[in-house]
Amino acid sequence: MRLRLAHCTAAELRSWTGLTGPQMQHLVQQLWELKPDAGRGRSWALSFADRVLLVVLAYRTNLTMQQLGSLFGISHAAAHRVITRLAKPLAGLLGPPPADRRELWIVDGTLIPVHDQRRTAKSKNYRRSVNVQIVCRARDRRVVAVGDAWPGNRNDIVVFRETLSGTLPGHPRLSGDGGYRGRDRIRTPRRGPDGRIIKDRNYRRFRKRRAAAEHTIARLKDHQILRQCRRRGKGIDHAVAGVAALHNLKLDIR
Repeated sequence: MRLRLAHCTAAELRSWTGLTGPQMQHLVQQLWELKPDAGRGRSWALSFADRVLLVVLAYRTNLTMQQLGSLFGISHAAAHRVITRLAKPLAGLLGPPPADRRELWIVDGTLIPVHDQRRTAKSKNYRRSVNVQIVCRARDRRVVAVGDAWPGNRNDIVVFRETLSGTLPGHPRLSGDGGYRGRDRIRTPRRGPDGRIIKDRNYRRFRKRRAAAEHTIARLKDHQILRQCRRRGKGIDHAVAGVAALHNLKLDIR
């Protein structure tokens, strides 16, 4: 039996992709507007909606190309072409950061194991990984921006400076943990004359606000591709941004 979006029940769709029926329909419509198939190029064995389902399923489950091809009744090469063509438009759905300067933004870094050794380095988890900076909104944990992947042995403040500092608009309420100490744009915990963090009431309040970033990263890593990414080159950046766009879609349409 070949998997098709039209044949999926609501429970099956939610279990496999993490999206509801209306969320999936909205995603298909958004991607169609960004990359329409107006009868150009290669003729596809799958409809556009089924190709979107394949990409979302690949990000959610991290199945191999052979497994995805067998599931949809196509070759592994065709499955690879589908993901390659739709990964960048899906990443583009993340969009620019919101302009409201009153919102609290929180930045944090996360390590993602990656197979492409040209972009990785051995990090504190003793695996080849990349460091990705993620900025989220504290109020609803919406992802504001994600940075490009850097080798996992780089410090958070270095990766932020090289990936997001020049592109992220100046925001008066941007917070980070102690790893961003010394960065003017990021508010970090107060320290005493000895350089240690002052763990008073303000610090406890600061920690509660920062927990939103940890929870957001945990929700992003429900997508298994961020736990063992087999994409290469810019495909790594597209995968992270695409997963962030899917996360925001769930917040926008419930």
